[in-house]
Amino acid sequence: MKFWRIDTFFFILIVLPILGSTRFIYGQSIMQDSISIDSLDRYYKLSKSNSLSIPVKLGYVNSFLKGASLFKQDSLVYLGLMRKTKLLGQSRQYDSAITYTYQLYDLARQKRDTLYIGKALTKLGIYHKSNNQLAEAFNYYNEAFKLARITKDSIKTGRSLLRMANIQTSLGDYSGSKTTAIDGVKYLEDTSELRSLAGLYHIISVANRVQKNYKEAIKYNTKALSLGKDKLSRQTIGVKNILIFKNTKALILANQGDYQEAIKILKDLVENSVVKQDKREYARVLGNLGYVEWLEDKNDEDAKSILHKALVIREEIRDVKGIITSCIYLTRYYLDKDKSKALFYAESAYHNAKQQHSLSSTLEALGFIFELRENTNEEAKVYKEIHNKLLEVNQSNREIYAVTRYENDKLTNENLILKAETARKERQRIIYLFSILLVILGGGMVFYWFEQRHRREKIREVYNAEARISKKLHDELANDVYQVMMQLQNNQNDSGVLDKLEDIYNSTRDISREHNSFGTGKEYARELNAMLSSYSTNSTKIIIKDIFEINWQSITPEKKIIVHRTLQELMVNMKKHSQAALVAITFKKTPKSILITYADTGVGVSAEEIIYSNGLRNTENRIKTIGGSFIFDSERNKGFKAKIQFPN
Repeated sequence: MKFWRIDTFFFILIVLPILGSTRFIYGQSIMQDSISIDSLDRYYKLSKSNSLSIPVKLGYVNSFLKGASLFKQDSLVYLGLMRKTKLLGQSRQYDSAITYTYQLYDLARQKRDTLYIGKALTKLGIYHKSNNQLAEAFNYYNEAFKLARITKDSIKTGRSLLRMANIQTSLGDYSGSKTTAIDGVKYLEDTSELRSLAGLYHIISVANRVQKNYKEAIKYNTKALSLGKDKLSRQTIGVKNILIFKNTKALILANQGDYQEAIKILKDLVENSVVKQDKREYARVLGNLGYVEWLEDKNDEDAKSILHKALVIREEIRDVKGIITSCIYLTRYYLDKDKSKALFYAESAYHNAKQQHSLSSTLEALGFIFELRENTNEEAKVYKEIHNKLLEVNQSNREIYAVTRYENDKLTNENLILKAETARKERQRIIYLFSILLVILGGGMVFYWFEQRHRREKIREVYNAEARISKKLHDELANDVYQVMMQLQNNQNDSGVLDKLEDIYNSTRDISREHNSFGTGKEYARELNAMLSSYSTNSTKIIIKDIFEINWQSITPEKKIIVHRTLQELMVNMKKHSQAALVAITFKKTPKSILITYADTGVGVSAEEIIYSNGLRNTENRIKTIGGSFIFDSERNKGFKAKIQFPN
């Protein structure tokens, strides 16, 4: 798995100029079939030029890919394939887009590059969906979801679930789409990914509306709209998406019978400048307005003209999905007024739905045809075939994404269980209160016990420190001082006295250094660095790496003290026992912890010596008190290594 990446911006501004400059050093060795780094840079920029047509840009990206393959640079091939598949998708050449996305996917799998594996899977889902291959698209989105979950990327996980839920909605599987969308919310509700979160709320709202659970539909519609609380958040979600949510709100209100409020919202949307600029969205809102006005008054002639106007606009822009919706609306409008016209629009919806490969819309149109036409043998066969296919696809999707805990049946069962337990709630509340009281009392006792134990440990720690200092003074200084006194008594001109006094001074300084106080504020890193560096001698070199890269200000004083004492213990042991020529101490910040590694080239210690070493055991105990770990490894004549890790 790779952790380095070259994105487009970095590639264009940094990598290509550097590679281009090497041309003057290596001359023709850099050139491959008359393609240079400079020309690759130019091809790539031209493939992104808005002033050129897509076929021309495809020509440039093909030249880029040819050069990238000659240079044998995976990062360049990634860029070229990403660009080419995007252009093919924009030109609706979905089969070709899928073919080249498979190339991207195969390369990423070969290189075990999880970033581009995920991008390729998402692209395969997008192009299969655009190609009306919804079952295949769902499968690829599900694979992208699993990969994002493995790599613990919450945002990509939520986005994949949003795309999967959208497909289930298109297939009419509203229970499945709601389940998937609710799972998606879990990954995104605590992130800044407002656009996808709003989309998930919208899907849940739509599913509840279709299932006639209007209270929940309004609840999640309100959640989606409330995310756009200011200008920046509305821009993040997308102004058009906000307008779509309002359109859905109007439909929910109409379903509840509040036609006046629904019509007011739809009329405001029809006059919105953003809606007017988008013919597809304008026709959608206009069609909904006509339909709701008809629901309010079945004899409203204005409703008929609005419905026809929406259909004309959709036919002009070849919005097939919109045409299907308009035809269904007009079928319902004419159903009790003019059977022949109703049948005409039902058949139109049927043929457009078949062209669009929309299984759910085809079934809806066929339902009206059965009602309006006598001879429907052929359509009945089609209905049965599509109905079975739709059931099969939805069942397959549910098996692919095997999460059914939010299914309506289970929710209903849970509600029944809750109702059955209502009679016992009062008694349970008393039990809970009594239990809480016991927990509080028990917790207080445990806290008091830990507080007392902590106090005793502090006393013992002070005593041990004093005993340790006393022993050092006796072992390392008292005997030496007595020896100097005897030397002076025997021979006041003994030249070795000065050397011995210097040794006593050095020992005194070492003891002072081991037990001196130090600050835990802004100067902590500097003092820690100075302490470690002080153990450097002519025979021992100390290397300290990245100590100032750690944000020590965010670490508690208690942890700083333990880190200081732990490293000091290691340095003292090194000086006394290891005879190391080189000591390396490295500091590293990980997402959830601080990692410190220690290594020296000394004589090392045996496993038995490690087990019975009071110093190492004390060091390990210190680190454990802050929730960290201390791992060491050593063998005789193979140096000593230690890894200290604790939460930041």
